[in-house]
Amino acid sequence: MSSASGYPDPHPSEPAPGSARALLPSDPPDPQRFDDLVQTEVDFVWRVLRRVGLSQPDADDAAQQVFLVASRRLPELAAGKERSFLYGTALRIAANLRRGLRRRRESPEEELPVVHDERELPDELLERRRARAFLDELLQQLPDELRRVLVLAEIEQLTVAAIAELEQLPPGTAASRLRRAREAFRQLLEAQQHRNPFQRGEP
Repeated sequence: MSSASGYPDPHPSEPAPGSARALLPSDPPDPQRFDDLVQTEVDFVWRVLRRVGLSQPDADDAAQQVFLVASRRLPELAAGKERSFLYGTALRIAANLRRGLRRRRESPEEELPVVHDERELPDELLERRRARAFLDELLQQLPDELRRVLVLAEIEQLTVAAIAELEQLPPGTAASRLRRAREAFRQLLEAQQHRNPFQRGEP
């Protein structure tokens, strides 16, 4: 369950659910380009939204918002810059949504979340769900700037050059930030070694 670099790889990671593909509008300015953009990038956008801390339903909603914005801005986007635009838009929408969620959690009238009983899940599915939860728990303890580069490198398997472009950083800064992120994550992982599902069966 780990990548060659020793960090959790894209598995276990959820594919974007089908609802995330039902993206509006139905009549974007360039339907074919918009359809190609959705087919190519929706999973990437959705995974980024999940790993920056959104729940699955919130990631679904945020992904729709991202592509609604993209549909309006599509004529302005230069070819080859679509992913950078989607990434930046996803981060902004996620940040706004998380602020709203924090305010709602602070409200005394906020309903308690529904707790799902996992005991009936098949063993493999349950293991993957717990591993994802553990990974997300550790990621949420990293500063935003470190979490993002780690997700892009270890989950999305992007190069430092690609990360630098998405994060709008010089390549050297991106590489340095990634080294810090890996070290910080390694320390978190070691501190929780007794709970680490990625090392199951290893001494």
